[in-house]
Amino acid sequence: MNGRDPHQALKSEILGQARSGGASLILAKLQWGKDDIGYSLHVAPNSYSLSGGYQVTDFLSHLGFQRSGCSFIDSRQCYVRWMTANFDVNAFASLFDQAFRNLSEAQKDLGRCGFFFDQPEGLGYFLGGQSGDRRPDFQMRGDGHTAMSVETMKQSEDEVFQFKFSWLVSDRGKGWVIHYRPKHPPLSSELQSVFQFLGIKSFGQCPEYDFETCHWYSIAFASRGDGPFDGNADVAHSWFDAHAKHFSLGVQKLLTANAEIEKAGFSFLPFQKPTIRLNADIEKRTTRPKRATASVDPTSFDVAISFAGTERKQAERLAIILQDAGFSVFYDEFFPEYLWGKNLVDTFDEIFRKRARYCVIFVSKEYKERVWTNHERQSAQARALNEKGKEYILPIKVDDTELDGMPPTIGYVPLKKGIETIGELLIKKLNK
Repeated sequence: MNGRDPHQALKSEILGQARSGGASLILAKLQWGKDDIGYSLHVAPNSYSLSGGYQVTDFLSHLGFQRSGCSFIDSRQCYVRWMTANFDVNAFASLFDQAFRNLSEAQKDLGRCGFFFDQPEGLGYFLGGQSGDRRPDFQMRGDGHTAMSVETMKQSEDEVFQFKFSWLVSDRGKGWVIHYRPKHPPLSSELQSVFQFLGIKSFGQCPEYDFETCHWYSIAFASRGDGPFDGNADVAHSWFDAHAKHFSLGVQKLLTANAEIEKAGFSFLPFQKPTIRLNADIEKRTTRPKRATASVDPTSFDVAISFAGTERKQAERLAIILQDAGFSVFYDEFFPEYLWGKNLVDTFDEIFRKRARYCVIFVSKEYKERVWTNHERQSAQARALNEKGKEYILPIKVDDTELDGMPPTIGYVPLKKGIETIGELLIKKLNK
């Protein structure tokens, strides 16, 4: 709003008020002329933890709110930022609470691994003092790999990452390095943003992983006395040991928190817009046929597969057949961590309605009864309607179930024909 005060205007009006578990909120309309109007959201935090840790005030700061004197809040202090005319203050209050709870839980898990969030505000708002402090910096200088000597000390893993722990001595210092290698590289856009938020860096030629790319975080050695046990070795080891159980869990909670607040138009992670992230991730994870030309859209799939859990084995086998033939396939298990942090309703609608040449549906009683499969079906049918007679939905009949909105006259193949045969038929169609 070009530097204007979000509290003062020729005319002001309170449009809405709401309360969340951690704050009171007021949406105000400010008017400086007939068509010169602005909207500001004023938030008064009302809960805090004296034991420290991440506070509601810190969350507000990360969402772009600024601490200020306030003419709309009884306490005369608030956190404020400009909003749009259609902002829903009640929806935001609910999403704010959910996101903050998940973020606080994420901090507990990631704190066990040695990661601590910035606290730009802390308790200053409640105690009448200054804002909080930045997170402590434990990292070594250097690139985390180039050294006079390196010793691999231990390793672990979880479902998403492999972790290695090494001791490094260089002319710039000594300490420990934790190396992260995703099991399904490369990182999704969401995970890249999380690593940026946590201060985890990338290294392109990691000797710990056969000179493939890794991501790393270091812990500088600190001596607190003259004794052999007066350093921070126990702390560094405990942080690494916690990774197998807590790192991915904390990351998932962090992404869940951001996905919730993103529904209200906010983000505390350095995210690009959802469509840009989806484009980048599809392009990174799809394999194109050798015959593909520059005109092939790199942000779409040749086939998207929709199925109920009871047909997962058949769907997976079909996806592998198509992928081995060089075609790009959307099958959810090919993209496990890529779905972290994404709005699944919007993402699946985008994929099944816009981002595939064909949609294969395994038609069954279970498929008809599941919420998610019906969402995928409706998106696919909306696309089929726009195709105006062109083939898009390719049904595979598991049983005699008929799906709402799908004509019984549409061509299908029975599952009893065999997945291998169905795969051959589909490859022929894709090669046309």
